[in-house]
Amino acid sequence: MALEKRFLSKLHQVTRSKNCANWQDAIISKRKYQRISDVPHFSFSCPTRVHFGAGTCGKLASLLPADAKRVILVRGRSGHASAPVLMLLETAGLDVTQLSCDGEPTVASIDAALDILATIKADAVIACGGGAAIDTGKVVCFGVSNNLHGYDDFAKLTPGQMDTPCLIPCVALPTTAGTGAEVTANAVIGVPEKGAKISLRGRGLCPTVAIVDPDLMRGAPDAVVLHAGLDAVTQVFESFTSNAATPFSDALTQSVKDKGLPALKRALDDADMSALDDLAWISHVSGLALANSGLGAAHGLASVIGGRFDAPHGALCGRLLLPVVHQNLSRAPQGTEVHARLTSCVAHIATVFPETEKTDLLSGFRAWLDTQGLPRLADWSVSQDDLTSLATQGMTASSSQKNAVPLSEADYLHILSAAL
Repeated sequence: MALEKRFLSKLHQVTRSKNCANWQDAIISKRKYQRISDVPHFSFSCPTRVHFGAGTCGKLASLLPADAKRVILVRGRSGHASAPVLMLLETAGLDVTQLSCDGEPTVASIDAALDILATIKADAVIACGGGAAIDTGKVVCFGVSNNLHGYDDFAKLTPGQMDTPCLIPCVALPTTAGTGAEVTANAVIGVPEKGAKISLRGRGLCPTVAIVDPDLMRGAPDAVVLHAGLDAVTQVFESFTSNAATPFSDALTQSVKDKGLPALKRALDDADMSALDDLAWISHVSGLALANSGLGAAHGLASVIGGRFDAPHGALCGRLLLPVVHQNLSRAPQGTEVHARLTSCVAHIATVFPETEKTDLLSGFRAWLDTQGLPRLADWSVSQDDLTSLATQGMTASSSQKNAVPLSEADYLHILSAAL
């Protein structure tokens, strides 16, 4: 923490000098980016066809197979956000079988869904909802397409089989601006009895088509907007600072890195629903970026905590983001590329949410999160006694392997303590 305090003090001095018009000028003047020729070989992927913009959900019926007669609609619990999509499908004369997703998918819920759909010959799967509904839809589509009868069948598949495209199309329509799940090749499945989450991965899980329509997101409650938006912002920051970042992921994250927090602030402080257009794009780009760069410790810890406690993923990411940024910055050697990237994130946060405590540039954002009612880990029944085991598991989580800098178990304990 001493190193971090010295850095923050220096950052205050530099950014308030007469030579710097704002925080970003101070940081950009010191940043050094690698040339493309200096970067190891990399690949990138986006097999999903994307339609983006307000009103694009009206294209849904035209994007289905011409001879489609029966479709499966995977939706959220209430069905409120997906109601316009259901109307479009019924108006097109399609026979719609609805599957309600009551929470984040689990082994049991996937087994139940595949059991219900075993006798239904569907021509397409429509996944309309938040990240949980879209993950469920992706898994259901792959299962139905490949005649799988339960999660155990997935566990027996080889990576090559998981990469096999589905025989029937999956169309994803997000109703929250958060996960970017409509363009990722994975789905997170909970195993409550083990207090864990597992991730199915393979190109076969990529939706065939994604329709990202901000109009579907405008009725979301403030808490949903907050949690989803924090997930997207965290994904952008962690992809930007990931140790596996590439020129492709950089092109994505650098285009939206400084847009997420202002849009989230406008949506919640000013009730500006046009901000959801920006959030929808940022969420979508964050999904593309993380699929090609990985994430970091905030998501690694969130997956572990979410597997053991009944806590929403986006809210966990939002609560963990600041202590992870703090700890990463304290471990990043000054003068390095990763230090410059982390510094840029801190500077941006402080621009949007000016500090409320001297020497702590992140204090303004922390105060805003508290004002918004974002729960702390203790509010989800996490106790001091849980922290050591959570730190140990968090270190080995797949997302943590791409963290900006190597962190020790003591670092993870520090992060968890700060979020408790």
